[in-house]
Order: sequence, then C-alpha cells, then structure tokens
Amino acid sequence: METRIVARHRFPKFLQLIAMMLPALCSACMVWAQDGRWNFNIGGGIGFPQSDLSAFINDGANFVVGGGYNVNRWVSTNGEFMWQDLPVNSTTEQALQTPGASARQYAVTFDPMVKVPLGRRLGAYAIGGIGWYHRSGETTTPGAAVVCDPYWSWWYGCGIGTVNIVTGSTSANAFGENIGGGLAYRLGESHAKFYAEFRYHHANYHNVATNIIPLTFGIRW
Repeated sequence: METRIVARHRFPKFLQLIAMMLPALCSACMVWAQDGRWNFNIGGGIGFPQSDLSAFINDGANFVVGGGYNVNRWVSTNGEFMWQDLPVNSTTEQALQTPGASARQYAVTFDPMVKVPLGRRLGAYAIGGIGWYHRSGETTTPGAAVVCDPYWSWWYGCGIGTVNIVTGSTSANAFGENIGGGLAYRLGESHAKFYAEFRYHHANYHNVATNIIPLTFGIRW
C-alpha cells in the first residue's frame, strides 16, 4: 500500500503559478499577435464526461492555453495544453472503500483550425486534431501533519495542517484525438476575441477510455 502525504490544495501548483504569471503572459501574447501572423488563446470552463466515464466521474473544471500560426485569414494552426479535472463520484468512492479520491487529465494537442466569418465582428470556426493524453488519480484519507510544502512555506512557513494521505495511485498515457467548433466575437477594434467552444476529446486508455466534452469560454488574439 502506498502511503504518501500531500498538502490539501484546491488547485494544482502549476495552475496557481500560471494565475500569478497571467497578466505578464497576456501582455506578451497581445504584443506578439499584433502583426497577425500568430494566434494565442486562454480559457476555462466545464467538462462533461461521456460513455463509460460518466459512471465514475462527475462534471469538472477545465483550463486551456495555446497558440499557433495563422496560415491565412481562414486557416491557422494551434498547439494547446489542456487540464481537465475528473471528480470521482461518491458511488465510486464507496466501491473503492475510500473516503476520498481524485483524478485529472492533461493533454498536449496539435489542432488545425478553419475559420468562417459570419459578420464584421462575429465568426465561427472548426477545430480538431491529435495529441498526447495523460490521466492520473489517487485514493486518499484525511489526516493531520506538519506541512512544510516549499510553495506554502514561502508565504506562511511550516505549520500543522490538514493533509491527504495517499493510499493508492494510478496513471496512464495514451494518444487521442479531438474535434469541435466554436464562435468568436471581436472585442472593439482590437485583435482580441471572446470565444465559446465545445470540443469532443477521446483518449483510448487500456481500461476505460476518457471521452469528455469540455465547454470552454475564453479569449483569442
């Protein structure tokens, strides 16, 4: 049995760091996008599990960030990183005989885009591609311990805190594909566009495939 103690954080550390760097990142992306050759996007929303996955997992938050090259007015490329939370439902926790369980999926994908103008400000697009997917999860039980996590000790120092004791973990890698589309609305006279997008992601792991449809809202430049 694996017994690993981790501090109880609401979000992964890398997402906390991205949030801290977000203003500088957005400013740099907007400057790069001014010449029209490059595109960038950042967004978040909620993912809806499909097929067998929905028997184990509830709806969960997602985050995406990406960028690429504009081939012309209608076609562009997009490389994207996605984080998708996979909250384990209570029925599955009971079947695993554990007080807590969590899972998530990361993906790095290459996704060509085809854009269709619908007016002066509004446009639609189709997007799809392939990539590498990584899914991981663990079962946990609550406990108390001295927390000296380097990230938190930078702000608060060590102290007694609530932790999750990891009693088991698993992870897997797979190649997968995705396809979807969205609407983008240009904000004023800038290059920035507000977008709403749905995407179907499929990754065929050796046990249960991950089929999920994220609904994402964000900004494209």
